Amino acid sequence: MLQFVREISISIVLQTASSARRGFLFKLAAGFSKEINPLSGMSVNLVLVDQWLAELKSDLEHTVFESESDSLSHAFAEILAVTRLNLTGNAVEEDAELISLDFREERGWGFAWNHLQSPVEMLVKHSHYLEGFLAVPEDASLCKVEFVWLRTQDCETDFAHEGFKILKNLAAKNFEELQSKLALHQGGELDSDSFLAEIHIHNLSKGYSLTL
Repeated sequence: MLQFVREISISIVLQTASSARRGFLFKLAAGFSKEINPLSGMSVNLVLVDQWLAELKSDLEHTVFESESDSLSHAFAEILAVTRLNLTGNAVEEDAELISLDFREERGWGFAWNHLQSPVEMLVKHSHYLEGFLAVPEDASLCKVEFVWLRTQDCETDFAHEGFKILKNLAAKNFEELQSKLALHQGGELDSDSFLAEIHIHNLSKGYSLTL
């Protein structure tokens, strides 16, 4: 079984309930899986896959996606559903399987789906930056914390705000304390039944990362 990912940049326009339009630039990474032909040693024709993505890009960039509220979650879910339906149909025709979609916005957040989730679930990712551990100059670090939330159907939670709430009063004295305090929030469930699925911590100054 061969798994591979192809990427493409896509500009998308969204309109909120208050009629404000917003533009986003995403890098879409689409993952596929297919058995390798034992005779030819070949799998999916990558030129064909790139053609699928180019056609998808054209469709998405000629559509204004509308959100039912000022939260953009519904629009993101619709974009994900349209993309999944489109690429799944293409993949089936080639006896392949769409296994993942990852929309990463240029400003450091995004949303994703993989084949282990139900069609109505979505992963929402937000990155936050911390200037930490300033009490001891040699320990001073710029850290990036990425929260990965599993969004349930119809959830309108502002996940970026939820992340800010977690970090607001953290006041960790060192990286180990930051890790232990964040670990307490992993799996935390919201009223909508959405929950914090993963936490990725990157110490950008020291050059190491970990996942909780």
